[in-house]
Amino acid sequence: MTLTTLCAGRPITLFERIDDRAELGLSDWHLCVLFDEAPPLDPSGLNQRDLAGDTPLDMAYRLNRSGLIDTLESLGAQGNPQIRGWAGLGSFMPHDKYIHLPARYGNVKTLQARYRLGASLNDRDGLGNTPLHWLLLNGHLKAARYFIDRAMTFGLDLGAKNHQGNTLRNIAQLNGQHELAQRLLAAEIDNCLRALRLWQDMRLNHASTTVSTL
Repeated sequence: MTLTTLCAGRPITLFERIDDRAELGLSDWHLCVLFDEAPPLDPSGLNQRDLAGDTPLDMAYRLNRSGLIDTLESLGAQGNPQIRGWAGLGSFMPHDKYIHLPARYGNVKTLQARYRLGASLNDRDGLGNTPLHWLLLNGHLKAARYFIDRAMTFGLDLGAKNHQGNTLRNIAQLNGQHELAQRLLAAEIDNCLRALRLWQDMRLNHASTTVSTL
């Protein structure tokens, strides 16, 4: 099975083939959540856990797939509600001028320099926004695209939610930034599959755990 089979017309990610989906513990329900697609008709796999121990509802909570969350909960799917409220990494910065102010103005060079000096581009301000949240919120699309395409280099938490519960992709969708939303969807797919394949490489399987951790 290829991503083009599941997601015709959507961007191809780093992982063009997922023939090992069974080994990764991915059910059709996991894939519908991951690709943000319509749910399957077959209820089997509704509560299956992947190698990281996440059910499809857990995955939907992590990625804030609000429509699919409603569908899965209405079907009685199992999930850890603590994940839904988890906002990701916090900040030790006493104020947001050092790393968030440059993001508000779309200053890529300053953000690069602050990162080299040890600042984290995942730090949160009082509203729960990361610098990348602010790039998107203030319409600095070229700067946002630069960091999204280099998410691994800068160690970015693309799934971070602000205090309104919005991920980066949610903000891009709300603002009509469809091309960036597609890039973020591809990045979310990559991040999930990369993590699961690391579990696989380490011969770890958390699918048997009763409760998924954050």
